[in-house]
Amino acid sequence: MKLPLLIPPDHDFWKRIHDARQNRDSADVTGNVPATTEPTPKPKPSSWAALLKPVNGTGGSPASKSGPMSGSRTNGHFDTFYDNCSAGKQPTFKSLEDALESWQLNFSAPPVQPRGLVNTGNMCFMNVVLQALLYCAPFYNLLWSVKAGVAFSFKATTPLLEALIQYVHEFKHDRTPLAHMLTDLVEPFVPENVYEALRKKNVFQTLRGQQEDAQEFMSYLVDGINEEMSTILSAHQPSTIVSPGASDNSSWLEVGQHNKVMSIRDSGVAATRTPITRIFGGLLQSTLDVPYTTSGGSAFGLKGKAPPSSNREAFQWLALDVSSNNVETIEDAFDEFVAPETIEGYMNVLGESVTATKQILLERVPPVLVLHLKRFVFCPNEGVQKVHKFIEYPATLSLSAKWFAKTAEAARHRNSKYRLSGVIYHHGSQASGGHYTCDLLRSANEWLRFDDVDIGRLNSIDDALAEKKDRTAYILFYTICH
Repeated sequence: MKLPLLIPPDHDFWKRIHDARQNRDSADVTGNVPATTEPTPKPKPSSWAALLKPVNGTGGSPASKSGPMSGSRTNGHFDTFYDNCSAGKQPTFKSLEDALESWQLNFSAPPVQPRGLVNTGNMCFMNVVLQALLYCAPFYNLLWSVKAGVAFSFKATTPLLEALIQYVHEFKHDRTPLAHMLTDLVEPFVPENVYEALRKKNVFQTLRGQQEDAQEFMSYLVDGINEEMSTILSAHQPSTIVSPGASDNSSWLEVGQHNKVMSIRDSGVAATRTPITRIFGGLLQSTLDVPYTTSGGSAFGLKGKAPPSSNREAFQWLALDVSSNNVETIEDAFDEFVAPETIEGYMNVLGESVTATKQILLERVPPVLVLHLKRFVFCPNEGVQKVHKFIEYPATLSLSAKWFAKTAEAARHRNSKYRLSGVIYHHGSQASGGHYTCDLLRSANEWLRFDDVDIGRLNSIDDALAEKKDRTAYILFYTICH
């Protein structure tokens, strides 16, 4: 079973598609750019280093065509790094393992020239995720460092990583302000290398006419890359446990605030740290508080409560419930996320039916915080329904101390601040259909709106924050302020 790769040969097709979408979105976005040239499939390169070889005697990527270079450089170190890579002077690591272990988190990346992605049949869910990852600076820098520094042929052990490296290679560096490049964009293309890698995985199969979910696709793609990296790293190093000295599923006592003793367990956290977990990975603390009844506790000489038991659980994005009438903002959604949950009829260690309390708190937050707004809920009579209401989200998100656990690890992350860097929207009213678009921060205060092959420039971040009649925010990307 293969993914559809329909590329209409009729150039008038693109004009009709563009005109229809431009009329639909003209009230929200200015500067839409039509796709004018039919994409041409490219042969698979023989190695990652081959992607950097000059073409026709010129340096840079095969898709590059020089444009006016204006604006200030954002980071001297990375400018030098990318310039050296384009000139064939890239640093060379001994292996992919060496590159992954040596990788350093960096939030500065040169702007790339925007480029549309062809929708070959209900593939908008994939296009918005690929665009969002491209404009996530730490993730982009990770792929570039591997592409530039690892000199060996493509292998079947890391198909998703290789596909994403080829994908970012399709975009050239260009610091031209958006206002000056709206009439001179590179033609859109089909991310066929990503399609091919997904087919090889034999997990994510799509048929024409079937709408998939953007969050599920992002989860599969990022988790898949993380697994590939973990396999490479774990073959040469032992797994890293979050709590020193603890083995998987072991527990220990920890003295917290006010000398309160708590039983701690790492549940599924033991894993090799990879660049993916260093970019997107955080940690939650799930605490269960179970009392004894008066009679049972007295009979066994026990007091009213056992020490709370906590599990530490890893996450790469947070799913926030927005269905409650109390949730009108992202901050409200966080309040609901950490609110204690009452569990009636819980059986304690004495076999007694008691009322227990469970609470999930933040313990460690990642450099890139991805928030999934749970828009689709199951109703007994109506089935799966979409939550249409507008949820207000800020340009700068400050994480309240009340959302964090009272541990030494959490103390280092309380009051962290993030800036909005991307929004993925869902259009339509049904969970099984609709359309996806996204607004993404390119550089400084330049915001773009992507709708498959169409690209628009937002007037300001206010356009990304505003309520919209035809779409609702579904996934939010926040990058930590540093």
